[in-house]
Amino acid sequence: MTTAPDDRQKVLYYVERYLPPSQAFVAQQARALARYQPAILAGSTMANLDREIIGFPVHDIRASPAMRAGELALKTVRLPAPALFPAVRQADLVHAHFGKNGYVIGPLAAGKPLVTTFHGFDATFAGKAQDVDGFNQVRFFAKGREQMARGGGWQIAVSDFIQDRLLALGFPQSRIFRHYIGVDTSLFSAPTRPRRKGLVVSVARFVEYKGHKLMIEALERVAKAGTPVEFIMIGEGPLRDEVEALARRSLPKVEVREKQTQAQIRDLLSEAELYLHGAVTLANGHAEAFGIANLEAQAMGAPVVAFRSGGVGEAVEEGATGFLAAERDVAAMADHIGRLLNDQPLWNAFSERAPKMVAERFDIRRQTALLEDYYDSVLDAHKKGEARR
Repeated sequence: MTTAPDDRQKVLYYVERYLPPSQAFVAQQARALARYQPAILAGSTMANLDREIIGFPVHDIRASPAMRAGELALKTVRLPAPALFPAVRQADLVHAHFGKNGYVIGPLAAGKPLVTTFHGFDATFAGKAQDVDGFNQVRFFAKGREQMARGGGWQIAVSDFIQDRLLALGFPQSRIFRHYIGVDTSLFSAPTRPRRKGLVVSVARFVEYKGHKLMIEALERVAKAGTPVEFIMIGEGPLRDEVEALARRSLPKVEVREKQTQAQIRDLLSEAELYLHGAVTLANGHAEAFGIANLEAQAMGAPVVAFRSGGVGEAVEEGATGFLAAERDVAAMADHIGRLLNDQPLWNAFSERAPKMVAERFDIRRQTALLEDYYDSVLDAHKKGEARR
């Protein structure tokens, strides 16, 4: 039996690594495509327990001597060698996730329409370029971001907040598409099982702007006021040991989990009474772009308590699916936590509304259909531009 050829147009996603757990949204978006055929071009691939990330071609640059040579030329002197990258030649459209990656692959994608999704730090960072890590990251913030703003590519902003940051950086409105990636509501679906009393969950990398210390301080206040709490943190990162030590000194029951699959995260959220999000804005401008994990929690019926920071408010229906406190207002965050954990009718109302809100506004199939419409418009604009030239 022969397989019918796939005549869909091809979109090639470019990422530095495939796939850190915190970037599962890349695979989820690719899997949700209906009218386009996805493939991945990755600087390297990494071991990952999550079987949800497979199902389409992944081209590992590190596994190919030819592509490694082409990557070296591209990243050092920005010399493109398309003959060394068959996946680029075969693509109808290239879609880079993260601004730096769009900058890096720009010369190689010349002749193809290039879409770059800005996810946060790439748009919000306002510090000195030399303060960041990585040769191309430094070059991106020193001049690359400005070059992209003046260039002919197309940009996706993952929230209104990020769109505003791109506009402030000089990117033209006509080249920005504000697009929420969305959540797989077939995977993240509210359960009927009982909740674990007092269970509070956070899914976030252990880095400064995620605000773990502030969340711990808020939970400590709640516990001292007599409300039982159990805090489970999922994530990895440089501050992991420091944060865990603080949590164990401050709270009665703490657990840290690493390398969790999407299914494992879903199952934990199905037991949680509350999802806590502590992201804040740093002095260098870095802030939370949106917060997909907030949507995943709400899809599972767990209300959210968070700071009103960056684009976080765009993922929460305040007063109906969660509460937002002013940035770094630990007392207000503690009050919101205590209220939801102790007021069962209120919790029931929030838990019932949250999955409906996510399904109505953020289902990944609906959102990806909008993305495919955008791909259509980009390809059409690109073809018209080629014809004029």
